[in-house]
Amino acid sequence: MIKTEQQSQLLLQQAKLNSRHSELLANQTELNTKYLQQNLVLEHHKIKSGKNFYISTRLEPKPIKIKDTNLTIDEKRLLYISRLKSAQLCEKMGYPPWNLKSNSAYELCDNPSVSVIITLYNYSEYICECLESVSQTDISNIPGGIEVLVIDDCSTDNSANLVLKYLQKSQLPICLVSKWFNTGLADARNVGLKLARSPYVFILDADNWIYPNCLSVLFENIQSSRYAAVYGEIQKFDNQTKQEMNRISCYEWDIHKLVKQPYIDAMAMFDKNILLKLGGYSTELIEYGWFGWDDYDLWLKIAQSNYSCKLIPKVLSCYRVHAESMINTTNKYSLNIAKYFCHKFVKLANKYHASDMLFGFPKSEIYLELNLCSQQTQNNFILQELQSAYAQIATMKSSKFWKLRNQWLKLKKLLGLAKDAEIF
Repeated sequence: MIKTEQQSQLLLQQAKLNSRHSELLANQTELNTKYLQQNLVLEHHKIKSGKNFYISTRLEPKPIKIKDTNLTIDEKRLLYISRLKSAQLCEKMGYPPWNLKSNSAYELCDNPSVSVIITLYNYSEYICECLESVSQTDISNIPGGIEVLVIDDCSTDNSANLVLKYLQKSQLPICLVSKWFNTGLADARNVGLKLARSPYVFILDADNWIYPNCLSVLFENIQSSRYAAVYGEIQKFDNQTKQEMNRISCYEWDIHKLVKQPYIDAMAMFDKNILLKLGGYSTELIEYGWFGWDDYDLWLKIAQSNYSCKLIPKVLSCYRVHAESMINTTNKYSLNIAKYFCHKFVKLANKYHASDMLFGFPKSEIYLELNLCSQQTQNNFILQELQSAYAQIATMKSSKFWKLRNQWLKLKKLLGLAKDAEIF
């Protein structure tokens, strides 16, 4: 039995949880009121390629600002999931939840070979440098040239305005995609995949940049092969000191190494149709941890589907290390993701089981956690079974049949035909 003091604490905690749940529901109601309007009227503009793109809408939504910013990770996760479902509902209703604003160079670029997908969220300090690096791209061997899709995930700083100013004066084909909902990195990249008009896409975050030969080298290698992706070496540098650090994405494609731990960054060129066939970037990871392992998940999906990738042993891009990097938060929740990967990529885990490492962690650590979870699940199941049994017994004892049964047994006892143990 739970002591009175413990019961009071539980009731108090439950009241706090109920209050917080009400606040979160109120925030979600605000989302629905602002965005999920039945009478949206969208203006269409046809690109020469024959595809329909939504250039503008009469609705100009602004990013929702949550009233209480002192949210726990679990509360933030709940809000991300809610916003993601709201965005998916919009699409099902036929209202793509984003606005497009492009320059004349984008309108004239009707058959590009490479789409550069730049994901942006509150990186006003870096976005122009990123765009400038792409504008210096050598496209002499890329028929049809390139296009740039900047996916703004509801930035609350000046990022989007800077992109608008840049595209208005740039000869680089640029389209700013302003999302209605802040749904995170994976969904933002998926929006880019949906809108890309090229057979190949290059993934780039707004705080990083590329060298002029990056896209041409990668394009030359992927279009002459059947690789799902090609990637070059990446030079990491410290944002404060500007000093070079170590390199990443510098090892050949090796599934055994990949299952052991992530070693390839998101900056790579992909066959767009293969990514779409695989379902794009996984948005369910937020339910198990935090953002940041979306690219590792994608590489594992490529491996599990028996596609091959290729390393180009040249430094083609740079990765900025700074305090705002998403990886600083991701690392706190990576063990949860690794345990989830043990189920999602069980075929890979079983096939490449020789190593002591699995999805970035020692096997002993992962399996210990899984065994503990399994034991806890089993204990919970037994407890539920006992509670169910007790409930059934209580129901039986309160029934008219049970009362008649006991009266009959008492009569048998008087007649000497029954024992005391038979009567309850």
